[in-house]
Amino acid sequence: MATSSAHGEGSTKGVLSQFGVPYVPYWHPGHSELPSGGRALLDWNPNQGQDQDGVFHRSRVPLRPRRQDARLKAHPNARAGEGQVMSCAEFWGTGENPPQGVASSRYYAFGYWQYVQILVFWAGTAGGGLICPPNGHVTDAAHRNGVKVYGSVFFPTPSHGGKEAWVRDFTTKTKNGTYPVVDKLVEVAQYFGFDGWFINYETLTRGDPAVRDALAYGRARTTPDTAGSVDFTWYEMQQRDLNNHNAQFLQNGSQRVCDSLFVDYYWYDTNLTNSKNKAGEIKRSVYDLHFGLELVEEKNWDERLTLLFTKDNTHRGSLALYKAHTVSTPSKGCSDTEWTQGFYRKEADFWVGTNHDPSHSPNSGFPGIARYIAEARPQQELPFVTHFNTGHGHSYHHAGAVVRHGGWANLALQDVLPTYRWLTGADAGGALGASLSFRDAWEGGSCLMLDTTHLVPGSSAWTRLYQLYLPTTDRTRITVRAKTPPFWENGNGGALEALVATDAAPKKLLAVPLTRQSEDQAGWTTYTATLPENTYWQPLVQLGLRLTTGPYPMLRPLLVGQIAVHDEEFATPPAPTALEFQPPERTITGGVSVRLAWEPPADESAVHHYEIYETGGGASGTFLGASLNPVFFLPQLTARDRAATQIAVTAVGHDGTHSPNATADITW
Repeated sequence: MATSSAHGEGSTKGVLSQFGVPYVPYWHPGHSELPSGGRALLDWNPNQGQDQDGVFHRSRVPLRPRRQDARLKAHPNARAGEGQVMSCAEFWGTGENPPQGVASSRYYAFGYWQYVQILVFWAGTAGGGLICPPNGHVTDAAHRNGVKVYGSVFFPTPSHGGKEAWVRDFTTKTKNGTYPVVDKLVEVAQYFGFDGWFINYETLTRGDPAVRDALAYGRARTTPDTAGSVDFTWYEMQQRDLNNHNAQFLQNGSQRVCDSLFVDYYWYDTNLTNSKNKAGEIKRSVYDLHFGLELVEEKNWDERLTLLFTKDNTHRGSLALYKAHTVSTPSKGCSDTEWTQGFYRKEADFWVGTNHDPSHSPNSGFPGIARYIAEARPQQELPFVTHFNTGHGHSYHHAGAVVRHGGWANLALQDVLPTYRWLTGADAGGALGASLSFRDAWEGGSCLMLDTTHLVPGSSAWTRLYQLYLPTTDRTRITVRAKTPPFWENGNGGALEALVATDAAPKKLLAVPLTRQSEDQAGWTTYTATLPENTYWQPLVQLGLRLTTGPYPMLRPLLVGQIAVHDEEFATPPAPTALEFQPPERTITGGVSVRLAWEPPADESAVHHYEIYETGGGASGTFLGASLNPVFFLPQLTARDRAATQIAVTAVGHDGTHSPNATADITW
């Protein structure tokens, strides 16, 4: 479910008395040499009304456990249970980072979480802030996929504005042995619901032992891999292996200092060998070492990854990707549609290879991270629902109808996307293409599109989609919502089946016929299937689709807007109540901005998220945004020649069902 008390519940008291955009906060450690407009982390205290914006940025999705299953890896040469991937990516920057998404589809909507273990939210500038927590909605998406998220702590070089006074503030120790700034780091991570901090130390060319001791203190405050644990990763410039100098920042005798260490770029074979030897000497796993790959300037990626991952027929360490967002940056000046197409093409090139098939390497070009790292899947429970929602789009849909025209992005709404993008097959003479489409959707901004135009009439084709570990019962069934091409059914031989595999026979895909149940709006059709008896009470580990064509060529693609595996009918979630708002604040463009807050239902187990609409809510209103927290900031409302605007907030169930609305009229 989307809501949880795992990180504590945040009060919305006071948020409606605050004005202005609740940007993601950032700080310097203390009060020494603060730049103009700078804020000290030591002054931050959300429990005393000093951070009325904080509730807008909290993650509500607990970190899910995850697992790699070597039996189900796509590429035969990928390895499971060895090296990990740390992705250091910039989603927005340091300043004016908006809450709860943006009104544009041009956002780094990362979706290849199955190859990543840690996401570093890359930010920090000397003149802005050094200590930068991640956006809550980015953490929501990562946690839903079992990926840890780290905020950034940046100590710049003196040539880039770094001050030794900032390091001294960070390492200030009280008489009773505490480090106040480090205590605040732990508190920030636990309050906002993320998992740790990336310490980017560049102020001095050699790490300061005082920083080491402060980090060891912070690491000792929580137990690794337990609820509320706060991790630390160490990076300093010009250290291209684990050596006598920097090993102390990973392990200082019997004391665990950091959970991992980022090794600087341009390492080679001897650096890997030396690092392995040193890791053994200090009794730490070589996989705690993430060897940096510079993705902007360095282009011999395959050569470096071969050294790291395949030279010894075992992984020799883990990988850190610096500026991972740059591998998929589309060209400037293109349309929104061209931007999205370019983004997903480049993302696929890097993560699964230039042939966009994770099961085998291309004949030329980069083979993709999937060549080296086996896919991981987050722990799931029933109901499992996907709308193939990527967390951004060119329009927004509810129950197949468009409720917003125009771009949007909010990664809190991103589903767990298909593990295998794309594994497809077809009878001889045909080919099945698979992709994410932004032209239509059942819920959100995207759906699965299966290109059937190259299939032979009367043939069958299939796609493996998900690696799972779903417990089942004798009541478990599958629901699919799809748009089928003309002449698909109506006695013409077209058929749609679910493909499942159980843990007892993980590679044996069983076809389960899907029966047409109802014709929904906008051309969507609902299909259902009951699991066969021989799968009862066995965990499902694979999920896919198979289709059989009729005697006529298929001139349009098949769209899939929802797949759900569930036991019971989906219940309508209880409604939120007590919707309130601040007095509207005029913006420079002539509209108004408004802060909203509401009371969530006492039992949120049936609630996936909340959606905010203008004039009526649901399919009759215009979608304005969504939140997992019981607050939302509307940056721009337009009066539209009327005395008032009605705002509605609805709770959305796991399958997209809307609750009754909580409403309020905003008078201009």
